[in-house]
Amino acid sequence: MLSALSCCALSFSIQRGIDGVLSTRLPQPVAAASIAFEITSVRGDDASLDRAARFFVEGFWAASTTTDTGGALTDRDRDQLAALQRDDMIARYGETVGARRLRSSLFVAEDPSSGAIAGCVGVEMALVDPSRGRVLSRAQSEKLFSDELNSMGARERGTYRKMSAAELTEALFPEYKCLALLANLAVAPAARGSGLGRRLCARCDEAADDWELPAIMLQVELANAPARKLYEAAGYGAVFADEGASALRVKPGGAELQLESVPSTLLLMGKGV
Repeated sequence: MLSALSCCALSFSIQRGIDGVLSTRLPQPVAAASIAFEITSVRGDDASLDRAARFFVEGFWAASTTTDTGGALTDRDRDQLAALQRDDMIARYGETVGARRLRSSLFVAEDPSSGAIAGCVGVEMALVDPSRGRVLSRAQSEKLFSDELNSMGARERGTYRKMSAAELTEALFPEYKCLALLANLAVAPAARGSGLGRRLCARCDEAADDWELPAIMLQVELANAPARKLYEAAGYGAVFADEGASALRVKPGGAELQLESVPSTLLLMGKGV
């Protein structure tokens, strides 16, 4: 089951905290619905992902549509959240040595006049069991493939070498489907209502098409009505509700960052399913 350090569609397990990140507030996009924000794919280097992570802290944690803790976040809270989010983004969207079986992309939208980030979203290939609401991250899915293939002899393993990820999933793990998974969607408060959220979702649709995947899914808290409304407008429908799930909340203002797990209903949504 997923843990949440993300926006709307929840990010996956984040286990390490890194201290000592400089407190630098990012420039903010201007409040204008008519701006033609430029959406580009982020390079997977540490500096680019650190910038995206810092925006995500401001666009999600400090301006959440689920909870109201942003005004109480200290600079230290922001620094530690940014470090955690950066680690997660590096693990999921970072550059790696060697080819991945499952692909991923992180997109950012920038204000062309100031260069400020106005929104971001990630998409990755992952294994999903829609009937049970079970979702594995790209990294978890890669490990599942690797463990299974490494348990085979060379000749048997060779029969699977040229299969696509979707074909490999059907052959080895028929209980799952290889689908696109949207995560880390955040839009700056000043850019909300401009249609940017739907444009970011559309870029994920394009990535799923490029990867020849039949469907795209996400997870969102049932309590997050604004996010659910956006996803429904983008064509997503409810697939599965996990009423026994949990989500992370920030307890702001402490000497050290505190994240607590609280009961939450997670809604698995998808289109093309």
